[in-house]
Amino acid sequence: MYAAMRAHRTGTHSPALAQGLAVFSLGCGALGFFVLSLLLGPLAILTGYLALLSARPFGARGRGERRGIALAKAGIVLGAVVLALYAVLLTARS
Repeated sequence: MYAAMRAHRTGTHSPALAQGLAVFSLGCGALGFFVLSLLLGPLAILTGYLALLSARPFGARGRGERRGIALAKAGIVLGAVVLALYAVLLTARS
């Protein structure tokens, strides 16, 4: 995670790091529907955001990098949905 923040600050970009973080974000978001929602939801949002930070500027993207960005965005959305669903279920129990 620190490598993504360092890449954003220094301007060096690693497509492999961005793609790995994006896949991890999507996995956490999908898994959060079944177990550990409160932990995996924010983790999906955080790693998706870091994947977006470590991606290259728009003009220099390749095909694989665009796919990684789409996976990162999907992970962020899934993480937010998991947290919203957790909040709804938590208030419905009360």
